[in-house]
Amino acid sequence: MPVSRVAFLLFGSGACALIYQVAWLRELRLVFGASTAASAAVLAIFMGGLGLGGMLLGRRADRSARPLMLYANLELAVSILAAYTPLLLWGVRKAYLGLGGQAALGHGGATLVRLGLSALVLAAPTILMGGTLPAAARAVENAADAGRRRIAVLYGVNTLGAVAGALFSTFFMLEVLGTRRTIWFACLLNGLVALFARSLATAVAKETAAAPPEAPAPCPAPAVAAAPPAAPLVVLACAGVVGFAFFLMELVWYRMLSPVLGGSTYTFGLILAVALAGIGAGGALYAFRQRETTPTLAGFALTLSLEALFLAVPFALGDRLAVLAGLMAPLGVLGLSGRVIAWSFITCLVVLA
Repeated sequence: MPVSRVAFLLFGSGACALIYQVAWLRELRLVFGASTAASAAVLAIFMGGLGLGGMLLGRRADRSARPLMLYANLELAVSILAAYTPLLLWGVRKAYLGLGGQAALGHGGATLVRLGLSALVLAAPTILMGGTLPAAARAVENAADAGRRRIAVLYGVNTLGAVAGALFSTFFMLEVLGTRRTIWFACLLNGLVALFARSLATAVAKETAAAPPEAPAPCPAPAVAAAPPAAPLVVLACAGVVGFAFFLMELVWYRMLSPVLGGSTYTFGLILAVALAGIGAGGALYAFRQRETTPTLAGFALTLSLEALFLAVPFALGDRLAVLAGLMAPLGVLGLSGRVIAWSFITCLVVLA
């Protein structure tokens, strides 16, 4: 199946996912507060749901004879479940305030309650979201090398769609539509993505049924001995550490930039967008470079070493970031656009480094 068609769908689903996340985060911050701990609880449930969905539904996608139809059904289910989250958010607000919040529960008790209430709202839709990328990847899977490139393209496009969703929702939709209408707009967009995916899956099924049977493949030539693959447990452990470090740094960046840019939804949405833009660009770069290179553990280790080096750059800058923010303060006279320019420049210095 042409990867461009599926990539178009994944751009839309990535945008929807981040519109949901920004809207849910804003609504839950009004309940739990704007502290780093409260934001971390929401982010942990959101990402935990995506990871759990990828593990559970990824296996089903591997067994599915029509993975694109599975993708469409998952997207439709996400849109339906997300449409009910404003009602759940109302119930969460009542429950948390009824329990007395952090003042009555203490820091530890409040954190557990936040995790539980956030899971009540986010768990079901995010688990289903986690299964969409494996299903889409299974639909375009081909030979090993081409498959890796295609998955990298899908991953990059999905992430760039998330960037668009984060920016559009943070700087436009929430202000114009409000939180509930923003969620419902994303549900509508999600439903359209599901309908397009179902239509594409039906068309592909008809083309496959009408196509003549393939001729038997010739006997392959003897393969040249290749380097043995890395142990799966090693790769999975490294991937877990990388994911842990990335989201740990996302919260650190938010805490670093809040005193400079303010602890608003704008700051968090901008950090999300810039961080995801870097991930999307990295996935796209891998897709192009993969034509010429073979992935190795040495290359992976080099990438991690460079990542660690550049993570230290914002800390080396120290108070210069605050001084730079002060120098760019006059841009505020231009209104929101001027502030966005200043925030974006400073955030890029911290995150994209």
